[in-house]
Amino acid sequence: MMLEVRGLDSGYGRIPILNAISLDVAQGEFLGVWGHNGMGKSTLMRALMGYLPARGGRVVFEGTDIT
Repeated sequence: MMLEVRGLDSGYGRIPILNAISLDVAQGEFLGVWGHNGMGKSTLMRALMGYLPARGGRVVFEGTDIT
């Protein structure tokens, strides 16, 4: 897997937004994230990129834990 996310929890301050998010993206795959305003799409991207700290779970990119 190119990207593995297991049980990712994140949010802003004391406000939890993401709860136990898990997903896999293999080399050559595409992943779309849909949802209404305020559903956590931007928070997910920020947590995956490391702009928001993970409160739980892990993010592994090409075999390296980048959480």
